[in-house]
Amino acid sequence: MLSDFSLGFVEHVFDSLGDIVYCVKDREGVYRSVNLAFVARVNGTDKSDLLGKTASQVFSKTLAEGYEQQDRVVFQTGRPIQDQLERITNSDGSIGWYLASKFPIHDQDDRVVGLVGISQDLNWPNDSNPELAELKAVVEYIKDNLDQSLKTEHLARQVSLSTVQLDRRMKRVFRLSTKKFIMKCRLEKASRQLVSTKISVSDIALACGFTDQSALTRQFRNAISDTPANFRKKNQSL
Repeated sequence: MLSDFSLGFVEHVFDSLGDIVYCVKDREGVYRSVNLAFVARVNGTDKSDLLGKTASQVFSKTLAEGYEQQDRVVFQTGRPIQDQLERITNSDGSIGWYLASKFPIHDQDDRVVGLVGISQDLNWPNDSNPELAELKAVVEYIKDNLDQSLKTEHLARQVSLSTVQLDRRMKRVFRLSTKKFIMKCRLEKASRQLVSTKISVSDIALACGFTDQSALTRQFRNAISDTPANFRKKNQSL
């Protein structure tokens, strides 16, 4: 595990990066270091609200189980999880999305003794961003055709760009590759339909461009740490 000096220095650096959430956990899943953005995300008042606690003491059962499962993968494989698209409920009750990554911390004997978690909110870009206007046609096409197979190559040709150029612009504006942006839109549409309609989960899966219900369930678990059926049950009763 990092020394107290190293933890303090890195924590100070991440405190200066307002929209990036940072934490360090030990093998037992206990938070050893967090930044101010993490405190704000969980609607806390001080870092002491988190330090010494585990995810199950901070988040809902569903979210904590998802985070702990990710931790186990990192600890067992020694490999990072990078750019995982995840859905969150902000402290004000609004829905948001972020990209999350987890990196193992190795000791001198190459044993995994902890992990670093980093996530960044995916806020909608400012309307004054000139590249947003340039991507408007692509974004509208994606949202209007989520039930279809959407390929980056086809989308790029529509706006006379190469796939590399389109991906670069999407990442600059949305912080997501074209493929991940499509998945975000599919999951958003599925979430809305699960809450606001009585359409079967299998039909929602097809309407949102998933090959079948199991494909939707798999992506839902990854992003929301829940199944579509449980998500519908909890949110339709609100």
